[in-house]
Amino acid sequence: MHFKWSTSAVLLLASTVVLFVTLTTDTLNAQEPSPTYDPQQVPVPQRLPVAGLAAESYRQNCAPCHGPSGDGDGPAGATADPTVFSDASVVWESSPAEHFFVTKFGRIENLMPPWRNSLSDEQIWQVVYYAWNLHTNETEMAQGAELYAHSCLACHGESGRGEGIEAVAGTPDFSAQHRMIHLSQADLAERWREAHPERGSDWSIGQQRAVLEYIRSFTYQPVWEPFEVGGPGVITGQLFQGTQNGPAPQQMGVTLNIYRQADLLTTRSALIDADGSFEFGDLPVDEGFYYLAETEHRGIRYTSPILAFSGPDFTEDRTGPERIDTSLPVFEPTSDPTDIHVSRANWIIEHDPGRLLVGQLFTFDNRGDRTFIGIDDERFDAPVTLVIPLPNNAREVEIQDGLIGESYRLRQQILYDTRPVLPGDGSRQIFVRYRLSYADETARISFPVPYETELLNVLVADLPGLEAGLSFEGELQEPSGQETIQGVIFRRWSAPVSGGSTVQLSLRGLIGAGGRDPRQDREPQLNREMQVAAPPLDVRIPLVFGSVVTFVLLVSVGFFLRREKARSPLTPEQTAARRGELIDRIARLDDLHALGELDESSWQRKRASLKNELIEIALAEQGSKVDG
Repeated sequence: MHFKWSTSAVLLLASTVVLFVTLTTDTLNAQEPSPTYDPQQVPVPQRLPVAGLAAESYRQNCAPCHGPSGDGDGPAGATADPTVFSDASVVWESSPAEHFFVTKFGRIENLMPPWRNSLSDEQIWQVVYYAWNLHTNETEMAQGAELYAHSCLACHGESGRGEGIEAVAGTPDFSAQHRMIHLSQADLAERWREAHPERGSDWSIGQQRAVLEYIRSFTYQPVWEPFEVGGPGVITGQLFQGTQNGPAPQQMGVTLNIYRQADLLTTRSALIDADGSFEFGDLPVDEGFYYLAETEHRGIRYTSPILAFSGPDFTEDRTGPERIDTSLPVFEPTSDPTDIHVSRANWIIEHDPGRLLVGQLFTFDNRGDRTFIGIDDERFDAPVTLVIPLPNNAREVEIQDGLIGESYRLRQQILYDTRPVLPGDGSRQIFVRYRLSYADETARISFPVPYETELLNVLVADLPGLEAGLSFEGELQEPSGQETIQGVIFRRWSAPVSGGSTVQLSLRGLIGAGGRDPRQDREPQLNREMQVAAPPLDVRIPLVFGSVVTFVLLVSVGFFLRREKARSPLTPEQTAARRGELIDRIARLDDLHALGELDESSWQRKRASLKNELIEIALAEQGSKVDG
């Protein structure tokens, strides 16, 4: 049987394999030592950095080394020398630009990886100022504001722009980012003494520093200041019952989540009128702002589509440049799984000596008009909704969007989900990854298929001399073709599969345990850097709203399926390459943890292991230099 591939399906599969190949390449670019500070490499913030927007980013990416309060006491910082952001004397001599440079390009000698591939410049500035705030506080800033108003306001003005009523020509602009980011607090203090030493001469050092902290706040928004948004935009909506003959919803209110790019800025609430209508006004209409209305019905969260006044994305509910009219359906629950189907499943199989590395992505549809809340099972403490049987010898099972014991349960090689499945196409996606060991150089795996599946794509990375056979429902299938993406060949099988059937995969000519991957000498193009700082909005925004997007999921596939190199004595060149690889792996590991791909304990354990090896290499390199 032949299938017509739509353009979107081809692009989706291609993007899947591109990212998979890029991140599973076993030879990584060796990174050069961290560059020395170059102010020309520091971009000026394009808009006022909001420190509070980086709270979660700092917690996930920085706190493990620098500590939650910036004390340098993070669990992963014991083997490094992290900057103590809470110590004002440490921050005193360094400028925001220097902090930005180190954050973006790393400090390898202190085992700090570069974040340029994980965070945009705007996000880095937000993190820099969040960390900056850790050595000061609202009380100190308020004291500085009071002293500034008494002695500085007349010339420098309320906004620090030099617009005070007594200002003269040449009064500096404290809000000028292009100058201020390159000045440390010590630099500001020196210029103060040079310009008018008499001002504040009777103040204590603490008072002087409080004023300087307040002056610095003209270039960023501190964490304790609320982020207020406003504009001419209006969102109206209609709450309604989506289940046929269901009772009228009794909700009293709706919440509107307001995002700027990937950051939740604030939330607002509105009452629901008797006819189910609601309205939010005074909203910014600029491109980059996104909205999501939500409510709760019978203990289940329901949301509107993603909304935006400007830009090419999320246009469906726009009724004008400053108006959006949306809908917010709620549904009645059901315990009947009849309407649950899999519209698409993508399975990717890669190779590791002695093991297969498997990633499976399932897209579930609920074709009914009721939310499937699951079936009671006496083995579990919650009803189970979706079921994914795993091969008998699956090990190291991980799920992208949850943990076993929380959202998921695992019993006898069967993975159970406990979350409700809302009506709609693609309403749930699950990505699971695991390893399968095999003896000799052959493997035969049975994959149970519990749901009617409209289209299953199986991609097996090719090997020289690999013999592969795939059977759907007991019938041997011919490959649908090959996908060569970035120089790596995948064999592809595509077909619908009936629920309750089994997919059989037979492989001969695999890499034996302790063997060497014959594909290690790949084209250099495979080792290019992945620029993940600014993915397309149609990828990033759904991720923010809690959806699972194939592109983002495969970041975790790639990391999980990256082959581990066989250990052997390393040449100096190999040692340098390994050092660069470890730094890159630490950065990617931190990315996975930031995305929620890796639980806290696993992340800390794996990160500590990589850092220990990095330290061993650094000591070995140092010893070699001494011996030489």
